[in-house]
Amino acid sequence: MIELNVNGQQHTVEAEPDELLVWVLREKIGLTSTKFGCGIEMCGACNVLIDGVVTRSCSTKLSEVSNKLIVTREKVSEDHLLNSNNGC
Repeated sequence: MIELNVNGQQHTVEAEPDELLVWVLREKIGLTSTKFGCGIEMCGACNVLIDGVVTRSCSTKLSEVSNKLIVTREKVSEDHLLNSNNGC
């Protein structure tokens, strides 16, 4: 079992330390905005923020992100919508 802090919530997932973050986010946590694109860190479809740094989740192992803050597009979109001025 591995503990992850994703979008401000703690998640306990059953996964191996060498499993790629992109698949854990999509298949075990259900956050599907993070996509698998090229798999070679070129396209950015798998981008997440890890401790505020843009990181390619297609090449990031779970062992590299324990005790770190992971932010996906779901949270970025939510924050943008909540903080935007929609002319109201």
